[in-house]
Amino acid sequence: MRSLRSEEMNSHRILFLFVDGIGLGPNRDPNPFATDAMPTLESLIAGRLVLGYERQEPTLLVKGIDAILGVSGLPQSATGQTALLTGVNAAQVAGCHMPAFPVRPLPSLLAEFSLLKQLKARGCRVTSANAYSDAYWQRKRPRHAATTLAIMAADIPFRTTAQLLAGDAVYWDITHEVARASYAPELPLITPEEAGQRLATLLRDYHFVLYETFLPDLVGHRRLPWRPVEALQRLDGLLNGLFMMLPENASLIMTSDHGNLEDPDTRSHTYNPVPLVVLGPAAAAFSEVTDLTGVVPAMLRLFESGE
Repeated sequence: MRSLRSEEMNSHRILFLFVDGIGLGPNRDPNPFATDAMPTLESLIAGRLVLGYERQEPTLLVKGIDAILGVSGLPQSATGQTALLTGVNAAQVAGCHMPAFPVRPLPSLLAEFSLLKQLKARGCRVTSANAYSDAYWQRKRPRHAATTLAIMAADIPFRTTAQLLAGDAVYWDITHEVARASYAPELPLITPEEAGQRLATLLRDYHFVLYETFLPDLVGHRRLPWRPVEALQRLDGLLNGLFMMLPENASLIMTSDHGNLEDPDTRSHTYNPVPLVVLGPAAAAFSEVTDLTGVVPAMLRLFESGE
């Protein structure tokens, strides 16, 4: 495997924004994406993030990609996220869609094929922007999400509450509202825009930054007290802050593992395709992606080509 020349690596900066639990539903009520909840995103993509809306330009790609992966049953988090972070059809390997936290055989797939691990092996500077609390690591029987296992596989540091206080990390809830209530009352509230600016700042030092928010999925499952539109407003504010400071050579890649929030009439997941949004010079590299397994190969080709 060849190493990237420094000028090739420097030609790309990627923020991989993994948003748990958003699919593409019809452009009508009660789909919260059919409202004006996301003015920043709608301006960036010149439309609404709804079923049937697609756009492809030199620096913009908007399309739906398949999350079912040829396996019967509702798409689920463990297999969907593993597929998204490895390029392997995890549901097919497991023989079913697996919910929540990865169990055998998924951890071994993440250990071997983690996108962060593969990019690091190619000489890229990679990081996760998410902060993890001390309490997370002190649990007696910790269960790790696919993203956490993918970070572990790359053997890179996890960001801490201290870094969150210093502005060098972002919590999954975007604004610290959940973090303050659950484990860190000393954390100041921040605006979604400030969270986005933190992500943009990290891209100055890294070729690839992963950030995960499962806020929409928890709202869709009614595990948080916010309305769907309130979750989307927080996400849109993050995008606004991000694009205030996004480096010129950087691209945003935003996608999900399964549908959920787009259908407030159900608390479960959906069969809908999930969005793939690429904003920036990397857009063309993802034009052929059709399902969750296509993101990793496209990302690897992007960094190998230096285009």
